[in-house]
Amino acid sequence: MTPRSLFNIILKILGVFFIKDILVSLSQLLGFVMQFGKPEAVSELSWTVLTITLVLVVDVFFCYLLIFKTEWFIKVLKLDRGFDQETIPINMHRSTILSISIMVFGGYLVTNEIPNFCRQLFLYIQEKRMTHGQTNPKLDYTVIAGFKILVGGLLIAEQRPLVNLIERQRKK
Repeated sequence: MTPRSLFNIILKILGVFFIKDILVSLSQLLGFVMQFGKPEAVSELSWTVLTITLVLVVDVFFCYLLIFKTEWFIKVLKLDRGFDQETIPINMHRSTILSISIMVFGGYLVTNEIPNFCRQLFLYIQEKRMTHGQTNPKLDYTVIAGFKILVGGLLIAEQRPLVNLIERQRKK
C-alpha cells in the first residue's frame, strides 16, 4: 500500500465519520421544525433552523469532499510527499477497511443512542403518567433517538452497498 492510498482510505473514513455530524444536525433540524407550530417562538426558531441548516450544508460539503474527492485533497495538501518508503506494508484491501469503519460507526451510533432512546422513552412515559393524560408530552427526542438507531442499524446491515458506492466513485 502506498502512502497515497493510505491517506485515501483515512480521508474516506473521516468522511464516513462526518455522516454522524450530518445526522446530528438533521435530527436537530427536524426537532426544531416540529416546533414551528408555536407562533410565539417563530423568530427565534427561524434563526436556529437557519443556523442548523448552514452547519448541515457545510457538513455535507466536507463529507462529499472527503469521500468522493480524496485525490484532490491529497494533491492540494501534498499528503503523499516526504515518506522514506515507497510502500507501506499493510495487507488489507481498501474496501475491507471501509467496510470495517462503516460497521464500527454504525455500531457506535446504535450503542450510543440506545440508552438515550430508553431515557427519552422513560421520561415520556413518566410525564404522561404524572399529568394523567391532561397534557401531551413531547415525543420529539424519542423519535430522533429512534431515527439514529435506525440509521446505525442500516449502516451495519447495508455497509456493502455503501462501500460499493464509494469504490465506484473512486474508479470514475
